[in-house]
Amino acid sequence: MTAERPDHVLAEIHEFGTTALAYTTDGQRFISGGFLGDIRVWDAVTRTPRAEMQGHRRAVRALLPLPSGDFVSGSDDGRLILWHNGRIQAQHDGAAVTALALFQGQVVSGHADGRVLIWSQNTLDPLRELALDTGVVALSAHGAYLAVGLEDRILVLDAILTPRQTLATPHAPHDLQFSPDGRMLAAGSWFRLSVWDVVSGSRRSIPTEHNGLLTSLAFSPDGRHLATLGRHTDSAIRVLDTTNFSMVKRYQAHALCGAVIRFSPDGRTLASGSDDESVRLHRLDKAPYSSSGAMPSAH
Repeated sequence: MTAERPDHVLAEIHEFGTTALAYTTDGQRFISGGFLGDIRVWDAVTRTPRAEMQGHRRAVRALLPLPSGDFVSGSDDGRLILWHNGRIQAQHDGAAVTALALFQGQVVSGHADGRVLIWSQNTLDPLRELALDTGVVALSAHGAYLAVGLEDRILVLDAILTPRQTLATPHAPHDLQFSPDGRMLAAGSWFRLSVWDVVSGSRRSIPTEHNGLLTSLAFSPDGRHLATLGRHTDSAIRVLDTTNFSMVKRYQAHALCGAVIRFSPDGRTLASGSDDESVRLHRLDKAPYSSSGAMPSAH
């Protein structure tokens, strides 16, 4: 199976690298963040820039589009910003922001100092705080559960932030993601993909073709596929069938370390960003996948 070329490349858009990506909930736009703190908003159909903002002093690590059309950004500089029509609506400073999630209608931020903070999504007013004993690596939300990835474990919290389950992990869970049906959690690791069954807590370690760290991953909206992006020595993109985690598609590697990968809401496009300063767009509906389509448990 050959590695397919991207369908479109947005080259040299973030100096020193693209560090964050997100599609808006309606799929009409996508947002990219860069190593120097710059943010760009793009038309998803024409792939042309619609806005450029500068509110961070260091790398943008997380972007969270909101149902209202606004979005939140978080950075290594510790600044959390609510953006409205290209302008700063609200902002807060603190420890470096490592992850963002929308949970129970509220914004959740994870921080390098081990704090998980809850904010109102309309005004970014602080609501609650949870202090943990180690830095937050990743966040993912599904229904009534929030998964918090730490360096040595994953906490699954309920709506009032009470721990319901602790999942063991031998490595930090990079880009922790719930599957669309909420039955599994997946995260990148060195050379391998880690998948947890949410009910049983069991972990499955799946070998991959990546030659280093799987820095980012994304489930397709229908849950049939899982895309992975490599970082060290690898930067390649692989798409797996979630019924058995077999390989169904390879995409050409970025020129430098991969940083982030995301599906569009309709599942037709896969966007990836890299230290090579680009965003690459891959059309997935040019040829059908060979998948039986059922979502497995991670036993």
